[in-house]
Amino acid sequence: MPGKSLLRRLILAVISVTALILPVAVGSSASASTSEHGTWHRHVTWHVRVGAETPDMAVTAMAFLPKNIWVDVGDTVHWTSNSAEPHTVTFLKPGTSLPAFDPSNPTQTQRQGPSSYNGTAYTNSGIMATQPIFTFTNPATSYRLRFTATGDFTYYCLVHGVMMKGRVHVRPAGTPYPYTQRDYDRVGNHRAQALLHDGLIAWRHAKHVQATTGHSVRVGIEGEGFAVMRFIRSHVVVHRGATVRFFVAGPGAPHTVTFGQEPPIPAVLGPSGDPTHYAGGNLNSGVLQPGKPFDVTFTKTGRFHYICAIHDGMGMVGDVTVVR
Repeated sequence: MPGKSLLRRLILAVISVTALILPVAVGSSASASTSEHGTWHRHVTWHVRVGAETPDMAVTAMAFLPKNIWVDVGDTVHWTSNSAEPHTVTFLKPGTSLPAFDPSNPTQTQRQGPSSYNGTAYTNSGIMATQPIFTFTNPATSYRLRFTATGDFTYYCLVHGVMMKGRVHVRPAGTPYPYTQRDYDRVGNHRAQALLHDGLIAWRHAKHVQATTGHSVRVGIEGEGFAVMRFIRSHVVVHRGATVRFFVAGPGAPHTVTFGQEPPIPAVLGPSGDPTHYAGGNLNSGVLQPGKPFDVTFTKTGRFHYICAIHDGMGMVGDVTVVR
């Protein structure tokens, strides 16, 4: 009957449309291929955000969002930069230890390895950020990797070390997914908001403490999964002959205190100039280390501007006003 024929065509059309929509409900995109046994598998692209930040870039979340993701063999993970703070997505070669970050080392700052990963070789995105920062004028904004072997693979941000790591759990092709992309987005958003909130609270507390600590300036704040990219006391007034102490309270994001012209890489990583008699000009702390403050004695009146050479593009600047 004509009515039944029309109904059959409508049902087939609905089934066809549903088949196209369902993979997108799991991840963001999907393709299909056959295994050696002729079984069809859908290859899904999953999304992970790299970092997060407040609108003024003062507080940043040092996290992969989400931290854990479950995929099948043949699937792709697509990491997208979500902050101006530089990060990497780095899978170490099995049996090797996490290296200290070296911005002059191209194997750390530039992409390494193929676009697929089987768990056996060093694979690195290179520097990722939403804007040029430090000496990285063309950072990557995204990175894709297709997983071709099962296993639980831990990866790191080389810039921030063990404080920023994630894990990709890869199961055999065709294994049901435990979560959808919407689930991962929800978890990632919640964690980002929590970390940024913790950073804002820590910044507020540090400002209160710094107001009563004389001629000292705390350089940044590092917490569990967050950092504050600011000199906590960015405007200081002292008398001529006074000494201002700049210090970091713990390991985390690298910072400098740099007056005058910013030295080139790699010189900016080490100290230069004489901080015991500073009357203007070029002076650089190098990368500050916990327990090793940078003391600057000011011998001339005036206003002296300084920056963190790594994070000045994010607003990490300050000044010292010296009066008689």
